[in-house]
Amino acid sequence: MTKRIRSPPLVCVAVLFASALLVAPSSSFATNTLRPAAATTNERRRNIMAMFSGGGDEGEESGANTPETEGGKGKVPIGTYNPLRLAVLKMGFTELRWTSPLNYEKRDGQYKCANCGTHLFNADGKYDSGSGWPSFFRTAEGKVSLYREWDGRIECRCGKCEGHLGHVFPDGPRRMDVVDGVLDSIPAADLQVGDPNNASSRLPRYCLNGAALKFEPETKG
Repeated sequence: MTKRIRSPPLVCVAVLFASALLVAPSSSFATNTLRPAAATTNERRRNIMAMFSGGGDEGEESGANTPETEGGKGKVPIGTYNPLRLAVLKMGFTELRWTSPLNYEKRDGQYKCANCGTHLFNADGKYDSGSGWPSFFRTAEGKVSLYREWDGRIECRCGKCEGHLGHVFPDGPRRMDVVDGVLDSIPAADLQVGDPNNASSRLPRYCLNGAALKFEPETKG
């Protein structure tokens, strides 16, 4: 009777992968350029934690925010080395629910693409959907592109670099529950899912991966 060999847990594989990327100088799988080694044990630990959260800033000391060219002429530069961010933005992966710090973010500010820095959402369009992922009912300036997937879902991507952000659904908050000033400023390019003249109709729910976003808090003058 043969024993079935169990594959190692995904988390263990991810930790080993992160260690290989962050402990010693290596050629980046995203850019094929040499990235510097992490200087200290604390920095390596901080970088690994950032990989799993996907929602915090990446260490500048390790060169994580240094953009490199993604391809030929005219391509948008790659702005992250974070494996989780790249898996979401470039491969369309979905992060685990309740794991992104941005799901719990309450401060005023802007939400930008974690790859190219395009301003995509504002805090006044964010709400608690109970889904476990950062959710918005409007975009900032209509800079989110929508695509119909094979299974009928609507994918949302960054309008500049085409990075995968998440999906949009027709079950957002009711219009009557949104402040009038914010409701009136919804871009015309946003997905229309209900009757704008019916206060009980629903707005869209942009259900996003926190790893695809970077939050920039509003600075008080």
